[in-house]
Amino acid sequence: MVWGLFGVLAVLHVAYSTWTAKRLDRLHRRVDSARAALDAQLRQRAEAALAFARPGRTTVLRELAAAAQSALEVPGLGHDREVAESALSRALQAAGRDADAALVVVTTRTSFARRFHNDTVRDALVVRRRRVVRLFRLAGSARMPTFFEMDDTVLERRTIEV
Repeated sequence: MVWGLFGVLAVLHVAYSTWTAKRLDRLHRRVDSARAALDAQLRQRAEAALAFARPGRTTVLRELAAAAQSALEVPGLGHDREVAESALSRALQAAGRDADAALVVVTTRTSFARRFHNDTVRDALVVRRRRVVRLFRLAGSARMPTFFEMDDTVLERRTIEV
């Protein structure tokens, strides 16, 4: 009777651990996808800002072009990229009243991509903090996902074109 109970508990534990490991693997794949999408969206935002600022001769547009170029030059999604993207966001906010509709849309999409990325990172971290994951090292050699923090205030267009 006692061995039967231990056997049932062992089977339940193995089933739960397997389910958790598979879930964690799916979450890590989602984080990788969200990370790639965020990187692509950040690059698209910097390219759109650069295209918007190129014809301008004002100081604000020159600063926007410099910030966009700087953001394009930083690889990966580390701290340096967060700083460069925040500087680009501040430059976009300074030029925000004159922003064209395409730039506003790209900036909004970037904000959504960052939120989606950070939500998937949060979900993965919640599972990784579970005792069973840490005890049995169910995360394997996957690196710890990190949040991407930047100033991503969405631009609002003052005039609406029909």
